[in-house]
Amino acid sequence: MTLLASFNHPVADSQRAFRRILKAMSEPGVMVMLPLQQGWGDLSPAATATLLTLVDNETALWIDPALDGDTLRSNLRFHIGVPSCEARCAPFALTHAAADPDPLAFAAGDNLAPETATTLIIDLPALSGGLTLRLNGPGIRETRAIAPQLPPRVLHYLRERPHHFPQGIDLIFTCGESMMAVPRTTQVEVC
Repeated sequence: MTLLASFNHPVADSQRAFRRILKAMSEPGVMVMLPLQQGWGDLSPAATATLLTLVDNETALWIDPALDGDTLRSNLRFHIGVPSCEARCAPFALTHAAADPDPLAFAAGDNLAPETATTLIIDLPALSGGLTLRLNGPGIRETRAIAPQLPPRVLHYLRERPHHFPQGIDLIFTCGESMMAVPRTTQVEVC
């Protein structure tokens, strides 16, 4: 079991991270820096900070099998105490771009309540340099362009958006110490 550091100042840093995550969720496509320099296992510092901030011992988490390992599990258990669950019923899910996750595996269907929808955290190789997307909707004055390096199925999901609000999923993209979010209320077009 390898225990790694969490926030240097747990209360102040988690509050700072929460405010930045809230900014990213309320202003889709805005990139924010999170206050953590070391990730757990193969996770970026931003993905680790997001977990430390948003999940707790009463909030289940699905972990992509390719990311799952002793280091990640022991740190989640020690620092957070988060329980695990199946993908379809996970309030939070953690994966990475190489896995090419299918957001439809997490999206609430017509027979599920909207509050069962998942926040999908995807660790990306970069938050720029991908296909340019134009965002529109709540929290965006006119439009905002982003270009994260998204896996094909996530890009397809964003283009098609088969679910309408309040159904669907919220997406958090992380890379290094940075993150951005695309909530389910955001409309996405390819530029």
